[in-house]
Amino acid sequence: MTARRRLRDIYLLTDFEKAVRRYLPKAVFEYVRNGAGSEISLRRNRAIFERFLWRPYRLRDVSACAAEITLFGERYAQPFGFAPTGGAAMTRYDADRIEAAAAQRHGLFYALSANSLTPLEDIIRVNPRAWFAAYLPSDRGVIDGMIDRVSHAGYTVFLVTCDVPVPAQRIPETRAGYAMPIRPNLRATLGGLRRPGWTLGTLGRTILRDGNPRIVNIRPQGGPGLFSREIASVGGSPCFTWDHIRHIRARWRGKLVLKGIMRPEDAREAAAIGVDGIVVSDHGARLLDTTVAPLEILREIRHASGSMTVMVDSGFRTGGDVLKAMALGADAVMIGRPFLQACALAGAAGLDRAVSILRTEILRDLGLLGISRLEALDMTLLKDLHEVGFAQMAPDTV
Repeated sequence: MTARRRLRDIYLLTDFEKAVRRYLPKAVFEYVRNGAGSEISLRRNRAIFERFLWRPYRLRDVSACAAEITLFGERYAQPFGFAPTGGAAMTRYDADRIEAAAAQRHGLFYALSANSLTPLEDIIRVNPRAWFAAYLPSDRGVIDGMIDRVSHAGYTVFLVTCDVPVPAQRIPETRAGYAMPIRPNLRATLGGLRRPGWTLGTLGRTILRDGNPRIVNIRPQGGPGLFSREIASVGGSPCFTWDHIRHIRARWRGKLVLKGIMRPEDAREAAAIGVDGIVVSDHGARLLDTTVAPLEILREIRHASGSMTVMVDSGFRTGGDVLKAMALGADAVMIGRPFLQACALAGAAGLDRAVSILRTEILRDLGLLGISRLEALDMTLLKDLHEVGFAQMAPDTV
């Protein structure tokens, strides 16, 4: 009954963010919602979709639209899947398992973040096709240990997060009291008291089960606890370079993906090394502010990527957004915040609703575009307002 009530007015992915604000402490809500700096990139990641407008066909047979894709030899039901999202278990108890199970249930790809509380060995039992998204230091011994652990667990896709050489700063979550390691502070404490359902049902149950919850997938033997000062060192490394990617490629036998590519020359370097796929991503605008939006550089990077699989994330909120990315050259789209918010709001039922919304929008938009297969998506279906000069014109003159 609670899930049905919470989902009663959810019709769009953007509705989840509005709804979940009432159930999460402000610090946790802002951790999921906010972006780096002044959040210029966060806003641009959404606004960029208005630059590309559809030019649909008419009078075509669209009675049998389909949206399946193949990635790394696996068939998936939709062209979108679960982006790796660190800290998922802070939004809902056991969120990593809930998301992995939802992806398996709906035939979607799913990537587990190294910054998670659930052992990677447990997740692959829930979802045998799960991918693992690593944050790696420059120490090759640690790198080798992580590769061996992930391989031994049965993962076949190893995704390296390559855009976090130094920690980022996100002001709204800091102002709201979110910090790692967890330390008592007035703002976070008051926020928890205002949301007793989260405090008891998420934080309380996690501590009751785990004692000192740990970032268990960041290193070969586990990782630091959420209350430990060692957690400040979790993440990438300023000394992690292309030489480390070459080392990983030589040791890892499965599919290798780099997440965070934003320049065509980096895509070419990845292809030359033998990387299997890349994710064009600004990390959801959570790292460096005033970057270009992934969508606006997608075509350029696609051209530089050769035969690599090219995925994209950051700012996607509708089925139409997903189809625009595919028309611009993406093979698939990763969704992050909306799935976290859906899970936080109503658990498995929330994720079922989120997936259903996107799936319905994609099939509807394919029909309205006059095409029945994803393979028919290309730039001829889009008008780029920037290229024709409309972006600089006043709204009433367009």
